[in-house]
Amino acid sequence: MKIKKVHIDGFGKWHDQDFDFTANPQIIYGPNEAGKTTLTAFLVSVLFGFADGRGKNRFAQYIPKTTSSYGGSLLVEINGRDYVIKRQRGRNGGKVSVTDSQGRQGGEQKLKQLLGPMDRSLYQALFSFGQRDLTAVDELNRDEWQQHLQQLGAVGSAQWDQLIDQYQKQADHLYKPRGRKWPLNQDLHQYANLTDKINQARGKFHRYQDLQADLKTNKEKLRQAQAELQKQQPLLQKLEHLQQLWPVYHEWQSSHQTRPLADYLTDQQVTTAQELQVRERELRRQQQVYQQRLARIDHQSPQATKHSPQSMPELQRLKEQAVELQAEEALQRRQQTQANQWQQELTAIKTHYHQPLPAPLTPQEKAELARLLNVQPLSRANTNQSNGYPSRAAMIGIVGGFVLFIIGLLANATFITAIGAIAAFATVMYLYYQRQGSHSAPVTTDSQAIMAFGQKHGLQDFPPDQWLLMQDDLQRNAELTAQLQTANQDQQRYDHQLTVFNQQLPPALQNLTLAAVRTKLDDLLEQGQQARQDIQVNTREKATIANNLAQLNQDYNKIHQQKLAIYQQAGVHNDNQFTQYLANRSAAQSQALASDAYGQQLTAEDRQALAAYANRDELMTALAKTRHQLDQLNLTISHTHEEIQKDKVEIDSLVKDGTLSNLEQERANLAAKIWHEVQEWLRYQLAIQWINKALVGASADRYPAIIRQAEQYFALLTDHRYSQIDLTVDGIKVVRRDQEVFLVEELSQGTAEQLYIALRLGFVTVMSDQANFPIIIDDGFVNFDNVRRQRMLALLEKIAEKNQVIYFTADDRIKDLDVKILDLQALKRE
Repeated sequence: MKIKKVHIDGFGKWHDQDFDFTANPQIIYGPNEAGKTTLTAFLVSVLFGFADGRGKNRFAQYIPKTTSSYGGSLLVEINGRDYVIKRQRGRNGGKVSVTDSQGRQGGEQKLKQLLGPMDRSLYQALFSFGQRDLTAVDELNRDEWQQHLQQLGAVGSAQWDQLIDQYQKQADHLYKPRGRKWPLNQDLHQYANLTDKINQARGKFHRYQDLQADLKTNKEKLRQAQAELQKQQPLLQKLEHLQQLWPVYHEWQSSHQTRPLADYLTDQQVTTAQELQVRERELRRQQQVYQQRLARIDHQSPQATKHSPQSMPELQRLKEQAVELQAEEALQRRQQTQANQWQQELTAIKTHYHQPLPAPLTPQEKAELARLLNVQPLSRANTNQSNGYPSRAAMIGIVGGFVLFIIGLLANATFITAIGAIAAFATVMYLYYQRQGSHSAPVTTDSQAIMAFGQKHGLQDFPPDQWLLMQDDLQRNAELTAQLQTANQDQQRYDHQLTVFNQQLPPALQNLTLAAVRTKLDDLLEQGQQARQDIQVNTREKATIANNLAQLNQDYNKIHQQKLAIYQQAGVHNDNQFTQYLANRSAAQSQALASDAYGQQLTAEDRQALAAYANRDELMTALAKTRHQLDQLNLTISHTHEEIQKDKVEIDSLVKDGTLSNLEQERANLAAKIWHEVQEWLRYQLAIQWINKALVGASADRYPAIIRQAEQYFALLTDHRYSQIDLTVDGIKVVRRDQEVFLVEELSQGTAEQLYIALRLGFVTVMSDQANFPIIIDDGFVNFDNVRRQRMLALLEKIAEKNQVIYFTADDRIKDLDVKILDLQALKRE
């Protein structure tokens, strides 16, 4: 078997991690806490099952703390074919599946078929070892070495070892040399005690005459006590009978002394009174329900009348003003936009002339100026253009842009508003520059008259040839000034209306927008309307409840009077007295019945005998005295019986020697039992010896090959300082190159570890044709120096020709060697 790839879903600190074991030997480096032992446990767990979590195994499950996934898979190669072995969380070691390269799946049985006779304990004993195993090498005695090699040489010997342990435990449950609680130990101890008693019984023969006299005296004493006992027993039985009857007698006396009630109601009257009580309580409950409903209505009424009907017209008036002001607000926004455009146009006109502008000329003044300047009449079109009147196309542009501008404002569409404003402004500017270019020079002028005209009308700062041309701008300037003034007055009027409106609003609404104020007013009006409706509903409901209460009061008074009439017949006035009356009535009836019942249980003779005692204490005193006398008689009889039996036993023992015979018989029985237990204990011991001999025989044919292979490996690891390994009755011996012989106990720790490794790897090599599994070494060469480590790696490369070798190490010196490693620390950083 060769492990090619590993995927861990979740196991200990590893989760969702992949490993590729491409090298052989596969050397895996990682410092402490890097996850080497976790990865080793994962490989073994997928093959042989997860730990069950019981006892010492509760820390060997490696259940991850950061993920719910538990388990993973191995891609292995067995006999040239690939299999994916996957194991996940489940019972009995986890849920396992095996999938071959053709996609065929199997389960636990398929895995057992692939693993053959190999199980976890055998695998860890043969193919897996670590520093802990090497450290314990020098602590093994000769028998442990022999057993270990026996396990190496006989595949499956672990099961025989378990059978040996089982037989040894069963034998130990029968006998232990230093035990006290085991059956055979106890029986041997009892046998010794019986022998001592028999020796003592053989020396006792006396007291015969004295025992005969005591026996006669005790028999007479017994006869007298038994006669007196027969006389006292009938008296005791009579007193005990009277004791049992005394409670009945006492109750019978008490019932005769109880005075019955003077006034009785019939059962029908009692039933009627109880029914009236129930109806009365129900009516009272209904009254309370209606009163609670009235209280809730009265409690809710302040909320319902929060807005009185008188305030509703005022709220409606404020809402109408808010609607008007909203419309005015929209108009002011549009007018403000227009005013901004007017201001821009006015600024453009003033900027163009750079001088304060005079008032425009009247038509008569323009005619006079034209005469002074000798301006010839123009065509209608030219006149219109020169005077600033736009053409038909220009008018369409201005009107269309203005319409688009108004539509955009109303629809709250910024894009349409911008297009309209741009169109109107572009048309106006086009007419302006066209007018500036159409100057016509006067033919002849009268300078003095013209200058006087200019002084008169404020035109002296401008060239005379522009006076007629600029009249349209002057006219437009005057119009824009007037329009801006009107717009400002409208804005002031709107601000004043808004201020007055805000002063009329409640304080909570004064800082809100008109839209918010309108919404709040709508809510208040709706609440007021709902309040009026609630008041109307509550008023109707209160009237209905009042009518129902009146009817309930009538019914209640009627039933109450009927109940009081029955109470008067019984001499009571309320429910509590009637309840007490019923209790007394029931008690009296019960006492009467009890008196009759008790009277039937007592005979005339019993009453006469019980009447002789003033009270129960006097009867108990007489009973206790009689019992004491009987107890003394019984004690005397019992003691006398014991004395008689004791005398008889001792006499029989002295006459017939029966005690000695019994002891000897008991010892003989015990000897037979001991013999049976010894046979059973010997059977277990012989079975253990037979198994050990059988294992030695089964391993003998493999020892030579294992030892020869181990000698080669041991020589390679020790640089040929040791050339031979011998198995002797004294243990394992090694022969050095100079032919000096050493026991394992005499070797250094490092050399002993090398011997152990050589024996383990020698077995793996010899058995690789029958059991080929990956060899896992967990930090096994800590005590090796660099030279020994190099030799060990060379040996692992040789072993890797037949078996896969996976070597885990935390020694960072491995990085200095020319070998390919898998660095777990670097893998985690990725």
